[in-house]
Amino acid sequence: MVFEPKFFDVEREYAIVIWKFCNPPNNLWNDETGPELMQLIQEFYADPTLNVAIFTSALPDVFIQHYDVSLLVKRGEEFLKNKPSGPVIRRPGFVIGSKPIIAAINAPLSGGGLETALRFDFRFMSRTAWASQSEVNAGILPGGGGTQRILRLVGLGRALDLMETGRRVYADEAERIGLITRACDPERLMPEVMQYARELAARPPKAVHHIRQCIYQGMDCGLEDGLALESELFRELLYTREALERMRNYVSRGQPSAREFAEMERKQAIESFKAKKQTKNKKTAKKR
Repeated sequence: MVFEPKFFDVEREYAIVIWKFCNPPNNLWNDETGPELMQLIQEFYADPTLNVAIFTSALPDVFIQHYDVSLLVKRGEEFLKNKPSGPVIRRPGFVIGSKPIIAAINAPLSGGGLETALRFDFRFMSRTAWASQSEVNAGILPGGGGTQRILRLVGLGRALDLMETGRRVYADEAERIGLITRACDPERLMPEVMQYARELAARPPKAVHHIRQCIYQGMDCGLEDGLALESELFRELLYTREALERMRNYVSRGQPSAREFAEMERKQAIESFKAKKQTKNKKTAKKR
């Protein structure tokens, strides 16, 4: 890593990196934690040996409590004195990157904590946790993307319900309405997240990137433009040596079931990563 993060413990397993958020006692989000996470994400995108990232909490009782309200009070008081003018800064989401990120929600989260989790591609949630978009109780609205991301995930009626009441949503309901990817028993949360991350990490990175591009760009364009993008990227992948090699390999094995072939590919990917790591370690040892 290029820098030592202040608010995150970082671990790694093969092509998977795990970020454990740690800002005790309440894991409040603030003006330092966001930029630090973005720096970790940029390093993750730039590292060719990493394919999947996991965001979770290092604290057992809270994922991210919410954004630090004392900072909002200070900002509001400043606005009273000097009313802001000029255009609002546009904020990109994390999903613009080429690799998937999973939120492993091991404890309750609300407000800006939920908004942070919504920026990731997948959300696995412990059944002992709950989530709420509770800004209405403070007399404000979700200002970190909640109004837009929840709407896109659960639809108009449910989005209005969750944000106008600020009520708690537990894991099973959150999965049923599409707010999260999967509800897990607490002791199974990280094992299931890691299994899913390994499956993603074993997939061809370029294909994953192009799928993400089709889906995320397709959300913001018409059907015809989305289909045209799909056709263009499909053709681009079809002509790559990696795709041709994989398809030839699949055919040569008698075209096995998708599950069997995926397991073969996963094992090969792990062996390939180990070989790359050994080569890297040898080069580092020589330099010393």
